Formats: sequence, C-alpha cells, structure tokens
Amino acid sequence: MTTVSDQVTELRAGGTAQRRRTVSPYVVTALIAPVIFAVWYYITNSGLVPSILLPTPQKVAAAVPKVVGANGFSDHVLRTVTEIVLGFGLGASVGFALGLLLGSSIRLRTAYLPFLSALEAIPTVILAPVIIAWFGFGIEGKIFQAAIACFYAVFITTLSGLGLAEPNSVALMRSLCASRWQIMRMLKIPAALPVIFGGLQLGATTAIIGAIVSEFVGSDAGLGYLLQRYRSGFDTPAVWVIIGIFLIFGLVAYFILWLAERKIVFWRAAAITRPDLEKQ
Repeated sequence: MTTVSDQVTELRAGGTAQRRRTVSPYVVTALIAPVIFAVWYYITNSGLVPSILLPTPQKVAAAVPKVVGANGFSDHVLRTVTEIVLGFGLGASVGFALGLLLGSSIRLRTAYLPFLSALEAIPTVILAPVIIAWFGFGIEGKIFQAAIACFYAVFITTLSGLGLAEPNSVALMRSLCASRWQIMRMLKIPAALPVIFGGLQLGATTAIIGAIVSEFVGSDAGLGYLLQRYRSGFDTPAVWVIIGIFLIFGLVAYFILWLAERKIVFWRAAAITRPDLEKQ
C-alpha cells in the first residue's frame, strides 16, 4: 500500500528528474551564434546573396584588422561610447524622474501624458538634422539625440510600473499615516522595478541607435562617422565589422543591466532562476 510519504517522495524525484532534463536557457543562448554563423556562411558562399550586400564571414574577418588597426580607431570608439553612456544616463534620469512625478499625481498625468506621447511619435531620424543645426557636429548634439531616443521607454515603463502596487497594500500604508513619498519609496517603486528595468533595457538599445544615427547624419568623429566613410568607399566588409561592433555594444549594455537587475530586483531573479519555486 502506497503511503502519503511515498507519494511525496515520488513527486519530488519526478520533479528533480524533470529539472535535470530541462535544457538550460544559457546553453540555448550560446548555440544561437554558431547557428547564425552557419546560415551566414551558407547563404554567402552559395551565392544566394550578392557579396556587395552581405560579404562572406571570411571577408569580414579579414577586414577586422584593417578597421581595428586604423589610425584613430580607439578615439572613434571612445567618442561613440561616451555619447551612448552620457545620453542614456541623461535620458533615463529624466524619464525616471518624470515617470515618478506623473505617477504621483493623476492631474499631472492627465495633463501631460498625451503631449509626451505625441512627442514620441516624431521619429528621431527627422530630429537629427535639427539637433545638428542647434549643437553643431560636436559631441553635445549626439548626447542629446541619444537622450531623446531613450527617454520615452524609461518614462512610460516607470509610469506604468507604479500602478502595479497592490491597492490593499497602498490602503494599508495610508491607514498607517504614511506620506505620499513613503508609499512611493517603500511600495510603488519596488513593485515597479521589474518593469523599469525592462524600460532601461529598451532605452539602452534606443540610446545606441540614437547616437549612431546622429553620427551617421553628420559628425566629425565616432563609429557612425567611420561607417559612413566605409560605406561611401563601398567597403562592405568594413561596414559589417562596424555593424558587429554595434552588436557588441548592445550585448554589453544588456548584460550590464541584467547583472544590475539581478542585484537590485533579487526576488525576481530568484524566481526566474528557480521557476520551481513559483509552483510550490
């Protein structure tokens, strides 16, 4: 006769075996790059895509020393990284602050949210020539462009995340005579952090795009300027090397924010790492 303890033991053993059979998502992530390179190698070496549009991996690899070893390459990289970091910092800070401000007042949210949403409908590519006319070809305009590009993602996710706090918890804190700032700091912001980090991830990507587009439209330095120069010379492999560097920027930004989220929003990181905890 099977006892309750035997059934519990069988369920635990089955759950352990199921977890062991589950493929780690990190393994799947690591396999993506080889698959992409294999497809790239096949379609370029088989002639399915003209080399003027997409060169072979061999040609791109051969162009890496030329691009990386070019005179002033490190200065171009430093210029673009500075624009991205400062632009992201400025745009994310303003977006977070405005999200908190509008999230704390229904009147302010009703008055200003439609206007801010309408501004987001203006493509940043259109604004690039205007910003260059204001700030010139220097670094200031590129920082401003990156800040504009990432602002709305952080702003709207902050504003939306503040509404995720449990109404009963809010009512309880109000009954304890907690101030509006205490409710915001102790309850609403922690509840909104997972959503805010999603906005930061998106904002980092758009900040990279904003800085590069601004350099591409008009600049005296930076990787966008370098890409424009290689494109004008029809050096397609070198162009794809620069594109690969942009990809590396995106990966680095993602992992930095991912690590920050695991440290700050530790309760969500534990649930993602151990999904079996949510089922218990």
